[in-house]
Amino acid sequence: MIGVLRRLSRYRPHAVVETAAAAEGRLGLLAQVAATWCVLAALDLALNLTLPESEGRSGLPLPARLAAVCADLAGLTLALLAAVGAGLLVGPVGRRLPLPAPVRAVLLGRRPVLVWVLVLGYVASWGMYGVVGKFLDAEGVAFWLAQPIQIFYWVDPYLAAALLVASIGLAWTLATWLPRRVARIEPSSQQEFVRFTGALVLLALVGALLGELTMGRRLSPLVLEPPYLSLRDDRAGPFAHVLGQVAGSLRREPDAMARLDTMGIKRRPLVPMASYLATVDRERVKRWNVVVIIVESLRADQLRAYGARRDVMPAVDALAGEARVYANAYTQASHSSYASPVPVSSHYPLRTRRTYTYPKDFPYPRVMMYDVLKPLDYGTGIFSSQNEHWEGMINYLQTAGLDRFFHPEVFKGPTYTMEGDTGFSSWVKSTKHAGSVDDHFTIDEAIRWVDERKEQPFFIALNLQNSHLPYVVPDGFPRRFGPAQPGFSVAFGMWPRDKAPVVKDLYADSLAYVDTQIERLLRHLRARGLWDRTVIVVTGDHGQAFYEHGFSAHASALFDEVMRVPLIIRAPGLSPGIDRRPAQHVDIAPSVFDLLGLLPHPSFQGMSLIRGPQDPNRSLYMVVQTPLAHQYALVRGPYKLIFDVRGGRYLLFDLSSDPEERSDLAPSRPDLLEALATRLLAWRDAQVDYYARPARYTREYPPVLDD
Repeated sequence: MIGVLRRLSRYRPHAVVETAAAAEGRLGLLAQVAATWCVLAALDLALNLTLPESEGRSGLPLPARLAAVCADLAGLTLALLAAVGAGLLVGPVGRRLPLPAPVRAVLLGRRPVLVWVLVLGYVASWGMYGVVGKFLDAEGVAFWLAQPIQIFYWVDPYLAAALLVASIGLAWTLATWLPRRVARIEPSSQQEFVRFTGALVLLALVGALLGELTMGRRLSPLVLEPPYLSLRDDRAGPFAHVLGQVAGSLRREPDAMARLDTMGIKRRPLVPMASYLATVDRERVKRWNVVVIIVESLRADQLRAYGARRDVMPAVDALAGEARVYANAYTQASHSSYASPVPVSSHYPLRTRRTYTYPKDFPYPRVMMYDVLKPLDYGTGIFSSQNEHWEGMINYLQTAGLDRFFHPEVFKGPTYTMEGDTGFSSWVKSTKHAGSVDDHFTIDEAIRWVDERKEQPFFIALNLQNSHLPYVVPDGFPRRFGPAQPGFSVAFGMWPRDKAPVVKDLYADSLAYVDTQIERLLRHLRARGLWDRTVIVVTGDHGQAFYEHGFSAHASALFDEVMRVPLIIRAPGLSPGIDRRPAQHVDIAPSVFDLLGLLPHPSFQGMSLIRGPQDPNRSLYMVVQTPLAHQYALVRGPYKLIFDVRGGRYLLFDLSSDPEERSDLAPSRPDLLEALATRLLAWRDAQVDYYARPARYTREYPPVLDD
């Protein structure tokens, strides 16, 4: 008994020491978390005060700005708690899981690497905000990871390098330097520091809660959200943005209004190509050549035919003088991966509720113009200056109906990149993911291929890219509008707002260069005697923004500077003039077939613009799904409705009295808003529902609303 007591007495002091050490370790961990919170909070506040479109420059009252800051700090608190909790669980759980050795090494023994991955996301989010005014979210991360080489192609390499260095430095600070610094502080001082940080956290949580209660209440899902919510979710900081995205995902979208039975929906059965061709009277089909020219980022207002005050594209304007000019034409999307395939497919690009990348093997039916023309003895080709691997477009466009598919991957000459680095150009071309060809070479290839057709009719679709940011034109090309050296960097969303007129002049010069290449092709068709038996279509894949609504370039919100495009159709015997009927890109293929004497293929979702009744209230539908925006839009009559998914709000404009889309009518016209929203969401739901049901692929084509 005495021996047992002695052993107990011997172990009691050790247990006390061990408990004290554990408590000290917990205090040290809390102090490290508190220090990390303070560093990131100070960094967030500093960036908010220095970068544009932040709380400090939003123009909202001071309480709103303070509440938005508190919301971001509350998000930071939750993020740190989640990271610490995950870190505490990773060790015990990770040791039991059958993980690969590299993964186990990172999770269990490489904390700096894990911290760097998280910090890289934080730094990249702020970098993206500094460039395009949008923070990174889960959809954005998926977008970047799907095509990292192509993204790098369009990003300023100096900025990318700076963000990489900053992420490494911040990760080292948080994972190595800060823990060592905190460990040298006396426990009593650590305790005081933890209490002080806790008070700041509590203050932030209270401020965020007060802001939500007093300024964040939504009056109606149909009314524009309070300015505070837009500030909190979009401009307060990356942590508040993530919280806003989580809240938005939990909020039910207003699809209760979208009753598909309120509108007629045409569901057309699949038709074998042989059955469709059996209806074709080959003796009556006009064996005219077809040339479809898609110009990157071509706004309608850059042409004289659409009201331009200067001669930016004289060759295209001359063509418009002998063509049908559609004055009220829209693209289907504000980004190329969705917009570019529409003219040849006549399919709306909306297929899911999230960003869509074209898969390798297509489960659903699609019939391109050239799939019909090739069995009618046409030569068929696509000639693109952009690499069609972007978002998998090549998977969608390349079918058995195509004889030739030219794009940078197969071009043996030089490609160009943002900085003109030919070494990088060669590398990205070899990866099949980036690089662009100068439009001069693309037109050369198209002319050479056309000459090889001899007397065979041909179909060609051209995608010209020199008018893409950064508006590259060759040295020696005479600039008529902008300076050869602007004195500042011009990249995607990365140029000073006060330089918009200068950048617009650079854009005009790039369009002028594209115009000279189009002129070469048109001149060659005339010289070959092909002019009187050729249909020519000229349009833009989308337009281009110059901060008219707070953003630049494209792939963002569905305002008219990005969505209104020229649509010019020239054909033998087609009377020239201005046609003001509503038109959209899905109408191009049916219109071309009408000119050739072909019935529209039952897969087409558009309608012919050549003849038939003109309905001024016909609906035109649009979509954007990118890291910069997620919206749907409808133009019907004089009205335009935009539904912003991430903000959960509607914008309503009367284009007849407000063509610049400045006065939102949503709060004052609830009946009109509901009627248009029902129609817009019915279109969205019909599209998404079709592509979500593989059983329909075997029996019917994508649906068409009867409107």
